[in-house]
Amino acid sequence: MATTYYCYPREGFTPEVKEHEGKALAHAGDTPFWCAQDGAVFRLDDSDVFIPQKVYTWDTKKYAQLGPSGHPIGHTYPEFTYRGTHYDVHRLMALAWIGPIPEGWEVDHVNGNILDWRLENIHIVTVGENRKRAVILRARRFIAAQDNDPSKDPLNMRAEELLALFNAYNVAGDCYEDQD
Repeated sequence: MATTYYCYPREGFTPEVKEHEGKALAHAGDTPFWCAQDGAVFRLDDSDVFIPQKVYTWDTKKYAQLGPSGHPIGHTYPEFTYRGTHYDVHRLMALAWIGPIPEGWEVDHVNGNILDWRLENIHIVTVGENRKRAVILRARRFIAAQDNDPSKDPLNMRAEELLALFNAYNVAGDCYEDQD
């Protein structure tokens, strides 16, 4: 059984990049979309014109509801639909800048905020690692609330700090192991 490591950005993957209004846009796999590192999404039309895509978040969706805890319920990831196909923006960003997402792996929001799909906040991780990170983030938020210290809240930490925190709890940081 061989072990392969997929590092951020994935080794061997080179994004197809074009310039648009001073931004580098990477092509998102087999889709008609191009993504900027800041999270902007564009579609390249037949006449080679980049058209910005309107991304809907849970608070702009007509069907979004809040549960008893005050948190959104249902499908809450930022998304849009084009020609009858549904696209999650964080997955497009990963496809564009990091590479194909192996089966059984997920796109992780490093700081736990699904409304932050910038390149620096997403990684491709195993399902198990994604769950471990979620537990660490919830515990960290609890500690920040108990200590009344906003600097301990993951939403106020830089990606490098969070990756160091994950490593401290023996959760993979920059490289992800895939067993063949």
